[in-house]
Amino acid sequence: MSPNKKSIVLKVYWVLSLLLAIDCFLYYFKLISLRGYYSDVVLYWLWFITSFVVIVVFWKKIMAKLLLAGIISTIILSILPLMMPFYAWILSTTSLGLMIDKNLNEKYRAQIISYSAMAPPWLEVIEKHGLLEKRIIKSTDYQLRNDNMNIKIRTAKDIIFNTETDSTLTLTLFYGGPNKTITFNKNTGNIIAIKNN
Repeated sequence: MSPNKKSIVLKVYWVLSLLLAIDCFLYYFKLISLRGYYSDVVLYWLWFITSFVVIVVFWKKIMAKLLLAGIISTIILSILPLMMPFYAWILSTTSLGLMIDKNLNEKYRAQIISYSAMAPPWLEVIEKHGLLEKRIIKSTDYQLRNDNMNIKIRTAKDIIFNTETDSTLTLTLFYGGPNKTITFNKNTGNIIAIKNN
């Protein structure tokens, strides 16, 4: 490969690495990510595949060998503790962790996801902002349980947008009956009211 093409590969890799680092940083500290469930997944896999392209192209360099050793070591170390980090990695970087992904309207998207083999799935409501989006609500089975212990987030068949005010958002988890209508505080993400219908 010519030095010019090698330079392009390296520049693409650094741009993808920077974008992925910014995406992870914003999500961890501000709950902001790229719009849509698959945007983050595609960004990660582009970076992951490009890592191996860089390793092949620059194999004679020590940094390429260290990068390969780092990737392999990270995967092996994620498998050792009962494979929990490995499951989280696979579930969060593929569609295996996504159970329901629904656009509620132009402003909101809801999803039911699970990134753990040990924890039950949870409901997230995400507010769209152009190319970015921010998680405003995260709700677990434990928070939704009231008088019917058998209705769980994981068994919902659909998420239906009901109403919105300046401070609240009301959704229905559709099970085919009985369904669960939940009113959330948009500012805190807390549940205000739950009604079975």
